[in-house]
Amino acid sequence: MFKKVFTQIAFICAFSFVVSFLLAQWGVNYFIGAAFGVIIQFIGFYTFRTILSAVVALKNKQLENERIKEFSYQGLEVICPCFKQVRQLVPIKLNTANYYKCQECNKRVGVIITPETAIVTEPQDNSIEAINTLLASSIIKANANS
Repeated sequence: MFKKVFTQIAFICAFSFVVSFLLAQWGVNYFIGAAFGVIIQFIGFYTFRTILSAVVALKNKQLENERIKEFSYQGLEVICPCFKQVRQLVPIKLNTANYYKCQECNKRVGVIITPETAIVTEPQDNSIEAINTLLASSIIKANANS
């Protein structure tokens, strides 16, 4: 950690020395040139960091858009209605009309997506003990009613 901090301070001092030396050639005070060099470094670093973060944010947004585009596709295995009955895996988008070209007959085929519903049931316990208990309770109820 100290090595990294020392390296950064040495870089700032070296850059400031070069800037102040060049400005001293034109008659500018050495300390003013060194201060100017430090200020230029901070401004340059801030500008670089701002531009880099904007580029990274833009790249992340592009990757997110590509990911969303890829997730919008679903695959569906369909059978072509032609006489060859070819099975194909077709990419499906749920928000647009879907068409594909059959590999065998080279015709454009539309895919119709129809929603269906079903009632979800709970699995029953089919063990012999559970069946015997159920039969025994129904026999007892039948005897109680008669």
